[in-house]
Amino acid sequence: MHITDVLGWTGCTFLTVNIIPQIYKIRITKKVEDVSTTFIIINISGLVMYSIYAWYNNILHIAISTTISSIFSIYLLFLKCIYTLD
Repeated sequence: MHITDVLGWTGCTFLTVNIIPQIYKIRITKKVEDVSTTFIIINISGLVMYSIYAWYNNILHIAISTTISSIFSIYLLFLKCIYTLD
């Protein structure tokens, strides 16, 4: 494995887990007022498109990370919807 592969996998890992602290904070506080719905929707859209591109072109590290990130972002949108109704 080349150093650029290691950097690619490491970067994708960081980008995948970067939303976890936000999800954790929302789950604990149940406060979503400061989370932008527009940001979440644009983020999901971009991640899904990038994921399709990566799977189609067999770019495994990007395909995996964007797919997982999409799922996390969809969950974040779900939390935003649930806790906005409360």
